[in-house]
Amino acid sequence: MSALHYLQFEPFDNPMQLSKVGNWVITFLSPKDELKQIQLAITHVIPRQVSAQLQPRRIIIHSTEHEQRWLIQAIECFDSTRNQEIILNAADETAQQMLRSILQEFHKYDVDVSLI
Repeated sequence: MSALHYLQFEPFDNPMQLSKVGNWVITFLSPKDELKQIQLAITHVIPRQVSAQLQPRRIIIHSTEHEQRWLIQAIECFDSTRNQEIILNAADETAQQMLRSILQEFHKYDVDVSLI
């Protein structure tokens, strides 16, 4: 069984209230009126490399009982060596590095998020 990973947002940085952070756009994947099972996508609008072959495309997060804590469900990337989309497990070291880099970018725009 793999460990679960979360993004912890500060109360004033609720991702449901954010639409754009830098080059990342936050959109609802679930209907906005679905208050119990909210799923959001954090999508990068400009291709960016995190390694020689990987480009992060989208992070899918899901609401939890804790209002500021969002479960990381999937990290979608484009793998240029295979020429296909792949999904990274949040526990993977590459995914962890990618998430830390993204969170640093969010901090530049005063959006406080931590990885737990």
